[in-house]
Amino acid sequence: MISKISESKVLANSLRSISVGFSNNEKPYMAGIEAVKEAMELLMIKDISFAIAVISKDYEYKKVIEGIKQIIPKATLISLFSDNITTYSFMSNKGVAVLLFTSEINVNYHIAKGFSLSVKKSLSELFSEIDLEKKSYKNDILIFFIPGSIPLPGQNSISVIENYIKDFNCIVGGVFGTLNLVEYQTFIIDEKVLTDHAIALRIQTNNNYTVSQSYGFHPVRPFVVSSVKGDMIISLDDGSAFYSLANVLTKRGIDDGILKDPIKAQRLLSKYQFAVANKEKPGLFRSIVPLAITERGIKVNSFIEKDSTIWLMEFSKEEIFEGVDKMSSRVLNSLKSISGGIIFENVVRKYLLGEDYVKEKRIIWDNLKVPFIVLETIEEIVYSENTYGGSHSGSILGLFFE
Repeated sequence: MISKISESKVLANSLRSISVGFSNNEKPYMAGIEAVKEAMELLMIKDISFAIAVISKDYEYKKVIEGIKQIIPKATLISLFSDNITTYSFMSNKGVAVLLFTSEINVNYHIAKGFSLSVKKSLSELFSEIDLEKKSYKNDILIFFIPGSIPLPGQNSISVIENYIKDFNCIVGGVFGTLNLVEYQTFIIDEKVLTDHAIALRIQTNNNYTVSQSYGFHPVRPFVVSSVKGDMIISLDDGSAFYSLANVLTKRGIDDGILKDPIKAQRLLSKYQFAVANKEKPGLFRSIVPLAITERGIKVNSFIEKDSTIWLMEFSKEEIFEGVDKMSSRVLNSLKSISGGIIFENVVRKYLLGEDYVKEKRIIWDNLKVPFIVLETIEEIVYSENTYGGSHSGSILGLFFE
């Protein structure tokens, strides 16, 4: 299955810093070659310093990597795997997408080894390798690829990442894996296979950048978290979290018997999220996903502080479309000339949008008219100006360069 997103093309030789190419050639070696060539055609500068490939899981990945390296042998290549490939041009369940960085942008990678054994130790060692005193560029950005090999991997990573916020202009990243399932993830650097390791890309550039995000779920009503234990909300508005939520949902026509059935409840909860209000900056929120509900409480994929205000949010296609329209429009107001971007997107949105997922991406393309690549994640991390820093879910995070 392949769906077209953009109806027009980016002009050849019109971009300076980053670009994206795509191919779904049946032969994996040729798919790698074609994806790189398509991306390079758009660049004024052909000196490629770094590349990220997203490869569908049914390809023979070694052949894909071999094809990519045939065209850009000197560039460092990080390869990720996904069930679906989405770029500004196509969405496909089979293919390869390649993001290229030219020499105008300095990219270095750092590895957090043994991630599931000790997140704190592995990430602390990663940061110890980064020369934080070296500030040769206007902007210093950190991008994380985190494996979903432990419960709450994004939330656990934040405990270390928060110590280094001041050292970077922006920190953004995503957790790769399957929602509600702890599993090891494989990343590849050139031909080196890494399992149970996180990767951080340090991107230094004199170009400008911005981060924008969107949720798009419709607010139903607010609650105050009156009791919480880790990732379990025990009570809302001084009442049982289970019955507080059940009362709201039954008034919306949902049989409370569904909530008492773990499997049916989980399916139902996929259509809802909680928006957590920032106590210090009114108007800023982060979105988290309810994973399960029992009479003991509501299990979520993040930690919430006691006395936090949270809004129950319901899935709305129209508001998601409006949200991404505003998100991409804000980017236009921030940059004079956009080269392209990376989108970290929670898989929940794609599941709920169904066939309209392509429509959502067309809105972004129609506003930006530049190449972008989508990295499907189960949890996102962002620390940037005018965002609620921390762990997010069900959001789109766009990182775009001038």
